[in-house]
Amino acid sequence: MISVIAFDADDTLWHTESLFVETQARLVAILDRYAPHGEVVARLQETEQRNLALFGYGIKGFILSMVETAIEISHRKVTAAEIHEILMMGRAMLDSPLDLLEDVVETLAALGGRHRLFLITKGDLLDQSNRIEKSGLASHFAHIEIVSKKTAETYQRIFAAQGVAPEEVMMIGNSIPSDVLPVLEIGGYGVHIPYTVTAAFERHEDLPQHDRFHQLTAIGELPALIRRLNR
Repeated sequence: MISVIAFDADDTLWHTESLFVETQARLVAILDRYAPHGEVVARLQETEQRNLALFGYGIKGFILSMVETAIEISHRKVTAAEIHEILMMGRAMLDSPLDLLEDVVETLAALGGRHRLFLITKGDLLDQSNRIEKSGLASHFAHIEIVSKKTAETYQRIFAAQGVAPEEVMMIGNSIPSDVLPVLEIGGYGVHIPYTVTAAFERHEDLPQHDRFHQLTAIGELPALIRRLNR
């Protein structure tokens, strides 16, 4: 029986990646006089990937990667005014209002009476804490954890600390590499709900071939799936 339902946060409960896409488009416009669109996007993605080990996931690391990309792709000709504009774009991302996905509140309310709900999100501690506070969803969760990366060992540690067997856990998220595969590996259930945009480092070509894997089109379909599995 599934007793614990764990949720990813960004692009599972609220919109996030679309904000990065919009800001990236503005960066491309700023750097248009230095390099073509495709080159700027490719260089930014390379820089982000290279910096993940140092900066981790989140807006602050993205800001630093944008600045680094601007300096490198312009051959150090980017102006102070352009750097300032990039920094202000990052500040606007941090200050932006949080927009919940459709049916999130209703789904959490429906599931919370029958199951323990966990929130397991990846990223900068302060950034993610602020988003959770903005969301107004914290009261739905029995446990909230902000981690720097999501691996099988990460999930194993969290579930063990909470006295939960992995076989009783269902993890829901928009990323197959981060939210689904590690939980399947330790014996839990993994549910993939695709978001309209996926970050390059979260993309996965093939769906898992596993009897505990499920894919839904929207979070509102989740209660019916759990009722069916728990019969």
